[in-house]
Amino acid sequence: MYYDSKIIHKEWITHDVLKLKLEKPKTFQCKIGQAIELSIDILGSFKHFAPFTLTNTNEDDFLEIIVKVYGEKKRLTFWLSELPLDSKIIISEAWDSYEYKGSGVFIAAGSGITPFIPMIRSLSKANMLGNNTLIYANKKQEDIILRNELTGLLGDNFLNVLSREVTDSCLHGRIDRPFLESRIGNKRLFFYICGPEGFNYSVKENLISLGIAEEKIQVA
Repeated sequence: MYYDSKIIHKEWITHDVLKLKLEKPKTFQCKIGQAIELSIDILGSFKHFAPFTLTNTNEDDFLEIIVKVYGEKKRLTFWLSELPLDSKIIISEAWDSYEYKGSGVFIAAGSGITPFIPMIRSLSKANMLGNNTLIYANKKQEDIILRNELTGLLGDNFLNVLSREVTDSCLHGRIDRPFLESRIGNKRLFFYICGPEGFNYSVKENLISLGIAEEKIQVA
């Protein structure tokens, strides 16, 4: 099933990442960790759909997506960034992506952080963040999505790792086996991984090599 919606808010949150709030259709239902397919009407054609994680919480009366914008005109994200407010969009039913199973470590790279944003927000609202940790890989500080919000929610449990910039406020390097070995003490936690395919594979294999049970690791 598909629904008509429209853009009700646009905000650039990094140099190439856009936050969009969408009108929530009356009969649309979703839960934390789900995603949608989205398309737009450009020149009378909306045949191309692309997936986006919903970053709103269940209590919100709108839908929210965070979009990494690529400059090529053949990319849907470019046209999304060009649309004015109230532009019509088409969205699919929500489908399962990630499921929060318990306290653990979120490990993300770039726009792969999006599935974890609503989980962290929802846990905070319920006073259940506990010792959940977010380890977030980017190239430079300017690439960090929602840095202020996530720092406010997680404090010292928000670790930024930069591969192409050295700063006083972030770690430098990559989320490789030595890094994971130095940061992970409790191997009974849940581990949630999201990023490019190669990143996901590498982090998962490194966690398993460190003695983390595969059933404790979630990768979309």
